[in-house]
Amino acid sequence: NFQTVIFVHALFLFLLILAREMIKDLENMAGDMAQNYKTIPILYGPNVSKSIVTFLIVLTLVPALLLIKSFDVGYMYLYFMACIALLILFLMLLWMANGKKHYVWLHNIIKFIIVAGVFSILLIDVDVVLNRIL
Repeated sequence: NFQTVIFVHALFLFLLILAREMIKDLENMAGDMAQNYKTIPILYGPNVSKSIVTFLIVLTLVPALLLIKSFDVGYMYLYFMACIALLILFLMLLWMANGKKHYVWLHNIIKFIIVAGVFSILLIDVDVVLNRIL
């Protein structure tokens, strides 16, 4: 029972998690170097990694916009609008980041978006949730 809206949600989440993992690699460059791990930031440098993360975040905006414009997601459209704003802020902070502390902040922004997304599922049909509670 495949529905396009579920696929678009999954794509949004997949791209966010992929970007988060790349940020974690940037965050742990010193440890990865010490352990001789071959991560993208180690092999190609932080600027290439930032470019890839930027590409992933821009790709993430596509499903977010699709979910707002093309699908009935109830009040969850508010979540996706907030995500777009946070992701634009994320991109600005990404290119200013130059140390572990900055990458931890970026990592936490994406983590917040993911956790907020789990709770915002309740916004798809608020009436069903309220009828179950009351």
